[in-house]
Amino acid sequence: MLVTASIISAPLLELGDVLERLRESGVDALHIDVEDGHFVPELGLGLRVVEDVAAWGGLPVDVHLMVADPEFAIARLRGLPLRSVAIHLEATRYPRRVLRQIREAGWRAGLAVNPVTSLPELGRLAPHLDYVLQLTTEPEPDPDFLTGMLATLPASAAAARAVGVELWVDGGVSEDNAESLAAMGVDSVVVGRALIDSADPGGLVQLFTGGSGKEDE
Repeated sequence: MLVTASIISAPLLELGDVLERLRESGVDALHIDVEDGHFVPELGLGLRVVEDVAAWGGLPVDVHLMVADPEFAIARLRGLPLRSVAIHLEATRYPRRVLRQIREAGWRAGLAVNPVTSLPELGRLAPHLDYVLQLTTEPEPDPDFLTGMLATLPASAAAARAVGVELWVDGGVSEDNAESLAAMGVDSVVVGRALIDSADPGGLVQLFTGGSGKEDE
């Protein structure tokens, strides 16, 4: 199971130091939530932060667009050296169209799904889709992992695997649920505050990867 570090809870005045610390911990990539205060009731990191972190270049960058107009954001991000971009199923009536735009920009394409939204039929999206980003929290300050999601994740992982798509989990991920998520067939986890606040982020990464981090490859 791969580990991506979310930086939304990082103190911005210390972001450079945080990025170096995360790189040294052995995480596989960085995860940046872009929020518009409309699609979600939060105003978080913006496109400028994505540009600056991508220019830093110390780790691959995944972008999670929590915005009402993903096509506008994708156009603004074109040309940046990103690993992937995920859009929300709930934010567009034409997911195939927008996923295709992401692929055409040279990035991996993800489809984010809120906890209350049912996973769509993935077969028709699979030609343009690399991963499903399943949210396991609601957008609120210090959200807790929604334990009820544990009952649905095995079926989601199986549905994704059946069409050659990965399942990523984002929200409230910590050492408390690492073993359960790995056992359910989750391919990658997005870890935020648990990593940012950890006194031993490298040890936490090893817990998630089962000792198969970059040092062991």
